[in-house]
Amino acid sequence: MRIPLNKNTIGVSEKKALNKVFDSGYMTMGKVTKKFETTFAKYLGVKHAIYVNSGSSANLLAFSAIQDNDKYRQTNHKKSFLKKGDEVIVPAVTWSTTIWPIAQTGATSIFVDSEPGTLQMKLSEIKKAITKKTKAICIVHVLGNAGYIEEVRELCKKKNLWLIEDTCESLGVKKNKKYLGTFGDIGTYSFYFSHHITTVEGGMIVTNDDYLANKIKSLRSHGWTRDMDDASNYEKKFPEIDPRFLFINVGYNLRSTDMNAAIGLVQLKKLKKYNESRHMIGKKWNAAFSHLKRKGLFFPMEITKGTKASWFGFPVLCKSQEIRNKLKIHLEKNGIETRPIICGNMTKQPGIKNIRYRISGKLTGADEIMDKGIFWGSSPGMTKTEINHVIKTINGFFK
Repeated sequence: MRIPLNKNTIGVSEKKALNKVFDSGYMTMGKVTKKFETTFAKYLGVKHAIYVNSGSSANLLAFSAIQDNDKYRQTNHKKSFLKKGDEVIVPAVTWSTTIWPIAQTGATSIFVDSEPGTLQMKLSEIKKAITKKTKAICIVHVLGNAGYIEEVRELCKKKNLWLIEDTCESLGVKKNKKYLGTFGDIGTYSFYFSHHITTVEGGMIVTNDDYLANKIKSLRSHGWTRDMDDASNYEKKFPEIDPRFLFINVGYNLRSTDMNAAIGLVQLKKLKKYNESRHMIGKKWNAAFSHLKRKGLFFPMEITKGTKASWFGFPVLCKSQEIRNKLKIHLEKNGIETRPIICGNMTKQPGIKNIRYRISGKLTGADEIMDKGIFWGSSPGMTKTEINHVIKTINGFFK
């Protein structure tokens, strides 16, 4: 038996939607993309959703949107836009493309520790890391759990800081009845093949801020005004330029296609069912491994208060690095695919030497997560036989 991190959830309905796009003759970003954006925004209860080609691109555009790089900015934001040397507070336990976009703005990443239990940023360390140079805080909701987003939101309001939510691993999860990714100025999501829903590749950015939404739309498409709601303002400002080809920002090409969006529209209808399945699997495994936790051998992720986790995967911390390494071999031998918990302590990755960063306090929690942590899949397509195979394999290891 082989249990992968994720199973293919693309079925007949997705293929029919894809064929419909093929038959239309229009496959790049168009009406289907717009429908996906509108439907996604309505689902989360936000004003704007902007579809892009990956979650990594979503993060890149999120930080580019709050960068001080728009000479034609038509907004009176009280928050300071990012300049070279400004600081952004981030968790040490995260994915690389949460960090690289910050470097691309010229800002400095300030790494704070994460809790071994919940895998989320330590609230106390976030507060300690704030300086006069701090302009933003990026919360990463790890593996279907929620960070301390309500407390951080209040902190950002008090300090007048930008709040970015990297929700790539926690789509559809609520904290006290509000969707993660909708608390801050900008939320980002990923639709990679192994995520909560998939468009094969893809990502989404959400915001309630009109200026940020328009800037993101421009940055997504070469710095073009074409998709901006306020394009006419720029057309009046530059009447000598053909309005069909007016560029006002240093942008990228991070657009996705109607083909991917068509898959997303079908998948979004299944999100609630998928997340219920993930929650059920996590609940069953928690119960099955409770005796190992009591013995101090094995510690599943603790869910933050007010959160119904969707278990992107099933992360655990072992008593020691030696036990984790042996467990990894045992699981793989029994056909259960595993991964480390994201990148572990990001400051130990060699690529970090290429960017501006600083460590605030000690990263003992992040080190523990890196040394003792492991996770395996909790795909909504798992059968009872597969779920029980994991239980049998884990319990057999600790006999």
